[in-house]
Amino acid sequence: MSRFCSYNDTGSVLTRVVTERLQRPSPQDNFQSQTKPLQSQESFSSGHCRTEKDFLDGVKRLLAQPGPEKGVLAAKPCHCAEILKLVLSPLTLHCLVIGENTCAFYYLLEAAAASLDLADNYLAFFYLRKASSLLGQPSAFSFFRRRKVQIDRFEEATFCRLRSEVCFNMGQITLAKKLARQALRLLKRNFPWTWLGVLFQTFLEQYWPSCFLSRPANNPSANKKRLAVLQQQVHCLSLLWQLYNLDATASNRRFACLATLMQKNLAEEFGDEAQVISTYVDLSQYSQSVGDRETWLRSEKMAIQKSSACWLSRVDLMATAQLMQALAYTKLCLGHLDFAISLGFQAYEICRHFKIPALEKLVLLILFRSAFLKKKFDLCVRVLESQWVLISQGHDVLGLACFYSACLDLLLYGKGLLCRPFRECLRFVQRHEHSCVLASQSNIMLGVHSSLAMWFAQDSQWELFEHHLSKARQLVERTNASLFGSHGFVRFLECQALMVHRMPEGVFVNIPPEPQGQMLQYFKGFFSRCATCPVYHQWVTELQASVMRGGKRESMLLTDTCLTEIWIEEEFLKENHSSEEHLGMEGLDRVAGVKGNKEEEIRESAC
Repeated sequence: MSRFCSYNDTGSVLTRVVTERLQRPSPQDNFQSQTKPLQSQESFSSGHCRTEKDFLDGVKRLLAQPGPEKGVLAAKPCHCAEILKLVLSPLTLHCLVIGENTCAFYYLLEAAAASLDLADNYLAFFYLRKASSLLGQPSAFSFFRRRKVQIDRFEEATFCRLRSEVCFNMGQITLAKKLARQALRLLKRNFPWTWLGVLFQTFLEQYWPSCFLSRPANNPSANKKRLAVLQQQVHCLSLLWQLYNLDATASNRRFACLATLMQKNLAEEFGDEAQVISTYVDLSQYSQSVGDRETWLRSEKMAIQKSSACWLSRVDLMATAQLMQALAYTKLCLGHLDFAISLGFQAYEICRHFKIPALEKLVLLILFRSAFLKKKFDLCVRVLESQWVLISQGHDVLGLACFYSACLDLLLYGKGLLCRPFRECLRFVQRHEHSCVLASQSNIMLGVHSSLAMWFAQDSQWELFEHHLSKARQLVERTNASLFGSHGFVRFLECQALMVHRMPEGVFVNIPPEPQGQMLQYFKGFFSRCATCPVYHQWVTELQASVMRGGKRESMLLTDTCLTEIWIEEEFLKENHSSEEHLGMEGLDRVAGVKGNKEEEIRESAC
């Protein structure tokens, strides 16, 4: 539970005692720990990884250890759910009953942070709402606000940061930005409001970052407090760049770029290896989403070089899983599909063991897209079944949108395979497309509306085709070069090529015909914006050629054909990954097998 790292240890003794009891090994575990972990410590104590190959070889050795509970992984189990249920919730209720509001506020923050780690946004909202009631009614003037509890600036900043994350997950983007800024201000680290302030702050961060950095104190207690403040600042800045990166405008890009720069400087000052790795992963994925190929690959290389080959703590292993997910994402974007599938399975194995739902969902999305472009549709179905198990455990509207978007892709191009019927996908979109969560996700909704348009074109329902295509047109300029944005853009370009093909038949009524030059501008915009996602470039080149020929290419029947073979400049790796795929398929089968009888009930409530 690293989201709320308080330097105040008061009131946390019971938490530590129960945690130690939960983590106390059984006699059988003690026997195993005397054999396998000793061997694993020797194999993972060779210093720092310097190359991608060294890093991946270390992960393979980690996952290939014998026994059903793989050595190092078995030594670091996750007990967040048990601690939340058996420790934090009862302590919170107890403190509220006896009137210890200060302790109750502290435990409410801990419970909210644990809920977010478990990807339960609504439970986190419940705990934060109780914490807000302890602070009293808000007032325009802070000195008129009567509080039931006295808290310091750090805990108030943590409260604001957790609320910002919940608002982000609920689609309240403006409020999330405001709360993240407020948290930074309480932590004595301001974030500018205007573009002029962004320019000035960027200049200072690039050339004089040391003027913002505080020197470590000789007092261990003060140093611990300083590190806790730094960690919260890094979390706030990570939230800010993700918030500004949702809308691909020039102004938002300036703010997001500054946030990543400040995050990098603070993480390097923080000195924690796992935090530095996580920050470089953030920087690499942001750079990919804005089309900065050089910074993208350089940041990923820095994350690999910073990663230690000695994975003996749970935090380090979680950072390793995040880096594995980033590497799988990179290989997918570059077109190394077999390699992306292999890395995705390895990241999935670690995420599943440590119960990291948010990262596990992202890994499954990467696995699906890699298998889909590789035309391994049976694997696509298994991945979607495992994804459904995760998203059906809570009211995850965004996860459901990604799931149904993938189902639409499978319906369109999966050679008859399906995971959900089309009516169920359409019913979900019609019910939730105006929700705040999906309204803020332009990248995903561009792909959803374009896929729906393609489906209706396949059935010659041209009015519905035009309806969804017009919605997709409104989202094109707001998307970025991320994998989801590029995928949605490709689906939109398929619709444009289809319009050129069908224009002479006069089937379009509500959408005025666009000149060929305007359509070609969309293709030019794709290549300039999505330079960091070359996996789609060959397919888009063929679509562009079809539009330039006026749709007269006889073999370009978009509504009843599968995607052509994807080729890019780089050669695909020819390595044999059959063992990794077998390992991953077994994991997917185990997860998909726990659905039970709840699936139909949850499906009805979601749709």
